[in-house]
Amino acid sequence: MRAFQYKVDGEPVTIRVAETDADLIEFALWIDANKHTPLGFDTETTGLDIYAGDYQLRTVQFGNGVEAWVIPIERGQKFRHAARLAIACLRQLIMHNASFDLQVLEKHLEVPMSELWPRTTDTKILAHLVDPRGVEEGGTGHRLEDLTRAYIDPIVAAEVKGLMPNLARRYRTTKDLVWKVPELLDDPDFMFYAGMDPVLAYRLRARLAPAVPGESTHLIAYEHNLARVCAEMERTGFLLDVEYSEKLAARLTADEHEASFHAEAFFGIQSVNSTEQVADALEDLGVRITGRTETGKRKVDKELLEQLAENDPAVGSVAHLVAAVTEAKRARKWRTTWVQGFLDGADPNDRVHPSINPLRARTARMSITGIPAQTLPANDWVVRRCFLADPGHAVVSVDYKAQELRVLAALSGDPTMRRVFAEGADLHQLTADAAGVARSVGKMANFLQVYGGGAGTLAKKAGITFPDARRVISKFERTYPKVTLLAKRLAAEAEANGFVTTPVGRRLPVDSGRWYAALNYVIQSTSRDVTCRGLLALDEAGWTPYIRLPIHDEAVASVPIEHAEWGAREIGRHMRMDLRGVDIDTDPEVYGDSWGHGYMKAA
Repeated sequence: MRAFQYKVDGEPVTIRVAETDADLIEFALWIDANKHTPLGFDTETTGLDIYAGDYQLRTVQFGNGVEAWVIPIERGQKFRHAARLAIACLRQLIMHNASFDLQVLEKHLEVPMSELWPRTTDTKILAHLVDPRGVEEGGTGHRLEDLTRAYIDPIVAAEVKGLMPNLARRYRTTKDLVWKVPELLDDPDFMFYAGMDPVLAYRLRARLAPAVPGESTHLIAYEHNLARVCAEMERTGFLLDVEYSEKLAARLTADEHEASFHAEAFFGIQSVNSTEQVADALEDLGVRITGRTETGKRKVDKELLEQLAENDPAVGSVAHLVAAVTEAKRARKWRTTWVQGFLDGADPNDRVHPSINPLRARTARMSITGIPAQTLPANDWVVRRCFLADPGHAVVSVDYKAQELRVLAALSGDPTMRRVFAEGADLHQLTADAAGVARSVGKMANFLQVYGGGAGTLAKKAGITFPDARRVISKFERTYPKVTLLAKRLAAEAEANGFVTTPVGRRLPVDSGRWYAALNYVIQSTSRDVTCRGLLALDEAGWTPYIRLPIHDEAVASVPIEHAEWGAREIGRHMRMDLRGVDIDTDPEVYGDSWGHGYMKAA
C-alpha cells in the first residue's frame, strides 16, 4: 500500500492506494465502516471521450473529509470487483459533475446509471444553486478547482489542481493527452491527485448544501433529475452519416483553399485570418476603415465586410476581396468547428455523443458541446444533414412557439399580450402597427424586451434613426404597459437585494448598475425551466430514449417512421404547458431521414 499525508484547511488528510490483496481487504473493511454515511467519489480516465473505442477507466476513488482510497482499476479484475462491490454497498455518493463519472461507470465498470443517480449528490449542481455566476462574472465558478479555492482552501486549489499541468510537462505531453500516459499509475503525484478529488467533493457538499437558498432547496432534486435525463441522452448519441460528413469536410477544405488562393493571388493576402493583411488590402483598393479596436488597430469585422459585399463581384474588386476572405473563413470554420469535430468524436458505432451541461449560464440556460447545436448556422441544412435518424426512424423536431415572448406575457400579466397569444394573432405585427413601422422592426422591438437593449440597439439593428427607435419603444411600452411595470419591479428587486428570484425559486445575481438586466435574466431562466419541465415530462412518459438533443426551446428526436407524425404530436403534447394562464404551445414537425431535411424545406 502506498499512502500520502496532506493537510486541508489545517486538518490532516490521508490518501491510500490499494496495491495488494491485503490492501483490498482493508479497503473493503473501510467501506463497510462508512457505508451508511455519504462518501465522496471520483474517477480518473484516459480523457473526456467516454465512448471512444480506446477509452479506459484508470482509477476509482472514495473518500470522506480526512481520508481516501484510490483503486487502480487497470491493475486487474480483482480491483474492478472491489470497486463494484464498494459502489453497491454505499448509501450515498458525492461527486462533482456526476453525469460524467456515472456514464464512465456504466460504460467501463458495468454499473448502471439508473442504480446510482438516486444515490448521488452532485456538488456542481449545489454550487450553481448557491451562485450561478462564473469566475469571469465575479462568482465562485463551478469547476472543482474554483470551488476549492472559494470554499475550502486556496493553497489546496493551487497545489492539488496544479499537479496535472506539472505532470504533462514532466512527461512531455499536453494537458489533454497526459491522462493516457501509461506510467501515471506508478506516479505518486497522480495517485495523490486522484485521491484528493473525493475528499474535496465531500468537503464541498458540507459547505454548499447549507448555503442553498431556502426558496431553492426543492430545485436540488429537480436539477439532479434533469441531469440524469441529459446524461441518458448523451449516452444514446446521434447517428452520424460518416460518408456524407467526410465528403462535406473534403468539399469545405477545397472551398477554403480556392478562396484563400483568390485572396493571395489577387490581393496579396497570405492569411485571411490576419486582420492587418486584410485591412491593408482593403485600403489599397480605396476603402477607408474608420473603426478601431480597443488597442487602436483597424477594425475589419463582419459588419464592415457585409457593407462591402456584392452578389456578383467583379474580379479584383473590393467585393471580390470580401468574398474571398469571407468564404475562406466560413469554409474553415464549418470544417474545423463542426464537421471534422463530428468525425473525430464519433464512436465505433458512428454515433456522436453530445456533452450537455444543463446548468451552464447564470440563468441556468443549457449548453451543448460535441454537437454544438446552439451555434450551428441558422436555417442551414448542410451541417445538420450530417446527423441521421436511426434505421427505420425519422427525425422529428418540436419547438415552443415564441417561447420567451409567451413567458413574458405570462409573467407580466399584460392583457393585450396575453390576448394576442390566446387568439393566435401576430404579436410582431401588432407592435409594428402601433408604432407605424414594418413588421420586422416590430419583431426586433419585441425581442429587445427579452434579450435587453434600448433605442440605440434597435436603431442599429433595424437601420432606423435613433428618434424613430425611441418612438417604437415608447409605443411598445404604451401597448403593453404591464411589461414595463414588470421590468421596473424586477429592476427594483435586483437593486434592493443584488439578485432576483424566478418563479421556480432560482436566485439570479444581477450586477451592480445593470439592474435593467433583471427582466432578461428572469425571462431567459424561466424559458429554460419551461423546456426542462418539458424534458422531464417526456422522460416520465418514456420518451427519453428517442430524444437526441435539447436545444434551448426545442427537442430533436428520432422516432419510428411509421409513427413519426403521431410521435411528433405526442412529444409536442408532453412539452406543452400552461404558465399562469398563457399557453406555452409547441410546433411539432417531421423532418425526415436527417436533421438537415427539415431545413431543406425552408431553403
